[in-house]
Amino acid sequence: MDFPFWWKEEYGVEKDRKGELFYYMHHQLIARFDLERLSNNLPVVEPLDWEKPIVNGFYPQTTYRKGGEFPARPDNFYFQDLEKIKVKHMIAYSQRIREAIARGFVLTKTGEEYSINDTRGINTLGELVEPSVFSKHREYYGAMHNYGHILLGSITDPKGKFNMPPGVMEHFETAT
Repeated sequence: MDFPFWWKEEYGVEKDRKGELFYYMHHQLIARFDLERLSNNLPVVEPLDWEKPIVNGFYPQTTYRKGGEFPARPDNFYFQDLEKIKVKHMIAYSQRIREAIARGFVLTKTGEEYSINDTRGINTLGELVEPSVFSKHREYYGAMHNYGHILLGSITDPKGKFNMPPGVMEHFETAT
């Protein structure tokens, strides 16, 4: 079981190795997906780039229980700013996480250097990518995983002009 990103400390339970398990699960899913693609003569998945278009579109062919389709994403769509999530911030968060890995430490909320060169390092990094109240510095490192889901789910109607329902990636309970 994975606790949701909105989990609060006051609930009295801290999941041991939450960040490590987050990393492990996503690593396994991508490895499996890549193997499935290779076995069907398709290339492995390309990493997302906040400044480049997502080449392949996606049409979920799924409807909500009460009606209405999940939004589709045409080919070659770029990430766009949302009211509370900016692409430039996602770029900055990505860079800060890469810098932390290169330096071997993350910065805490108090400005201290917290080493990631030990057995807890992958847990700390996983908690940076999918932060919770237990993360070392959410304000500085952002919420890459959660914000990425929202940006992907809102990519075809970022300003809400067409009042579209949430995209498949905005359903955290089923999207990874």
